[in-house]
Amino acid sequence: MTTAHRRVRAAVIVAAVLAAAGCSGGSGDDDAAAGPSATTTAAAPAATPSTASPTPVVKPSDVYPTNADGCHPNAKWSTAKGVDWVDFGQIGTPALGPGEVRFPKSIPGFDGPLCDRVTVQVQYWRVNYRPSSATSAADPLSNEVDYDYVLQPLKRSELKIDGRKVHDVKPPKGFASAKASPCDGFLEAIYVGAPLKDRELPTKIDTGDTLLGDTVTFPTKRVVDYHVFAPSGPGLCDDNGVPTASPAPSDPLSGFGLSTPSYPAFDLTPKS
Repeated sequence: MTTAHRRVRAAVIVAAVLAAAGCSGGSGDDDAAAGPSATTTAAAPAATPSTASPTPVVKPSDVYPTNADGCHPNAKWSTAKGVDWVDFGQIGTPALGPGEVRFPKSIPGFDGPLCDRVTVQVQYWRVNYRPSSATSAADPLSNEVDYDYVLQPLKRSELKIDGRKVHDVKPPKGFASAKASPCDGFLEAIYVGAPLKDRELPTKIDTGDTLLGDTVTFPTKRVVDYHVFAPSGPGLCDDNGVPTASPAPSDPLSGFGLSTPSYPAFDLTPKS
């Protein structure tokens, strides 16, 4: 989920919570994988100004209410419910530096805390770009440029979180640095459970789409969120992912660090 997607989703969920007369979260039922739902109560229409019914007072409901022990039961949660809870906690979390991740403390009785901790991984990769080995011709009507890529794991942090305290994760040194090779991009992902297996690693990365943002295809539903940091000059890279020339100077007013280019779009496939 990109930053643009997260902002839209956050706005929708916040609006739904504030407008909801009641909503339900996980009850600990392992079979239910749906996220929190919300229902709204409308005021009865007024017949005349003098006989108008009063507008009912709408209050936010608990999404993950706590029991007598002060925690939300989750011992029988499925992986999908764990993903939903971690994702819900990330909504509205302040943006930190590139690659920095914060898991906030729960609001007691609203989104936890949980009775049992959830295992969460934060993992970082270097994404080395090189020319595509695809034999099919590119679509002449498309602005998309195809590249192959090789993932190099940089760091993985495992946490056990339940919403009782704040957890901060820092990226590895040099992550998403402007001094990186023009052939190197970076990827950060948050997911639930054990470390990703080889078959769960990204199969496709689309970056540079000004409308949809960056999208990464993970063949698993354990991934909560991810962020892509594109390289500065992938078109300069040879078959080994080594630059053959220096990239043109970047616009000093475009911001700091490594920004995602808006044109052209990149379509990446793993190097076999």
